[in-house]
Amino acid sequence: PAQRGTALHLVMQFMDFDRTGSVAEIREEIARLTAMELITPEQGEAAAEDAGKLFALFASPLGEKLRRSHGVHREFKFSILVPAGRYYPGAGEGEQVLLQGVVDCWLEEEDGITVVDFKTDRVTEKTAALRAEEYRPQLTAYARALEEITLLPVKRRVLWFFTLGAAFEL
Repeated sequence: PAQRGTALHLVMQFMDFDRTGSVAEIREEIARLTAMELITPEQGEAAAEDAGKLFALFASPLGEKLRRSHGVHREFKFSILVPAGRYYPGAGEGEQVLLQGVVDCWLEEEDGITVVDFKTDRVTEKTAALRAEEYRPQLTAYARALEEITLLPVKRRVLWFFTLGAAFEL
């Protein structure tokens, strides 16, 4: 299971979003990534088994946006100093903490940024909303960092659960 999650994340990091129009096309793209040694054969095999889950993303409205956008950023690493009080209520005035992270994906549109985080958690229809709420602090931190770095507003924060083939906006 961990191998599958890692494989899906790596494929999302490297795949050509223009090659996602069908399950067969996604499998071909996974084979291309494997041949280029961007993913291991084992990761390629695991991802190919989940090609339908990848297709569900790209067939969704979110996936359509990802495919059409020219401002998609993946695996965006950041390090910024932020007021410590945002995360530690007892922090003194002027204290700062270093916030580091890696945003799975974000896209820049005319009216702002959409932050997307891909999740491979085993969730059900009943547990997904609660699990999504548990990720709210992570997406809030990503949004704050991106706003500070890009000077653009974050208009949407979205989790995509591969298990359900569903997006949750936070």
